[in-house]
Amino acid sequence: MTTGVPVWAELFPNEDYQFRFGIRAGSPQRFFGVQNPSGEMIAERRRWLRDTPAHTLVYKPDAALMIAETVRHAIRWNTVSAEDTKKMPDDRDAPALIRWLGEAWESDFLLLAAPAGGEYVLQAGCVCFPSSWHPEEKLGRPLSEIHDPVPGLNAKLGDRISQFLARIKPDTGWERANWGLSRSPELNQHPTRILSKLIPPFRADDIWVRIEYQIFYRLPETGGVLFGIRLLNLPLPELMLCQSASIGLHRALATMPEPIAIYKNLSQGREQLLKLLSA
Repeated sequence: MTTGVPVWAELFPNEDYQFRFGIRAGSPQRFFGVQNPSGEMIAERRRWLRDTPAHTLVYKPDAALMIAETVRHAIRWNTVSAEDTKKMPDDRDAPALIRWLGEAWESDFLLLAAPAGGEYVLQAGCVCFPSSWHPEEKLGRPLSEIHDPVPGLNAKLGDRISQFLARIKPDTGWERANWGLSRSPELNQHPTRILSKLIPPFRADDIWVRIEYQIFYRLPETGGVLFGIRLLNLPLPELMLCQSASIGLHRALATMPEPIAIYKNLSQGREQLLKLLSA
């Protein structure tokens, strides 16, 4: 990237909208490590885990070994504080372990497994900051079914995603990112919260760009995949200060197929957003 241009600007190239996979080598130690030293993000995660565990924690008994392995890696990577390590539950108590890790990490995470070499299935996870989806409704479902509500995604990238997951070598991580827009600054946008929609009228400072940084890591012992999600909530006016990103976002919105705009809750506000980005 050119000096002075934010790293996230690369997500908004001056190109027509399309599904992008955009994978690159990544570090789980960096990804799951502390990036919010104030502790505010951890505090908010713990609040949602306390108040809405049914929406936040998902778990199948078959995931017990993957959960225990993930916890061992979290400690080996030094991504869990010494204080939290002292409070770690018995490694045979999988439900308690996954909650403990959800309270210790700033990132959301999911655990995927491919039974008998078949399609990857969601087996467990902790998602405190979902972007308008129900984690609890996806438990036990294969990726193709999880992605099915996204118009055209399976047709465009389904096979590529499956092949990529199958090829990840043990003890390696790969990162990518995607974006969405919201009228709410809330990190937790679970559908049950009924937050403000992107319906005009609105101003630029009413809008937030939700950037999801993601990592895929092959667990070497169980063969499962650890999928991490780290959220960056960016005010639209801040993005608009970067001319290249503003131009790229405008073009993406202008060329986004209507079914995708509807899925992303952008259809009603698209014209207003384009006017704001053109100002």
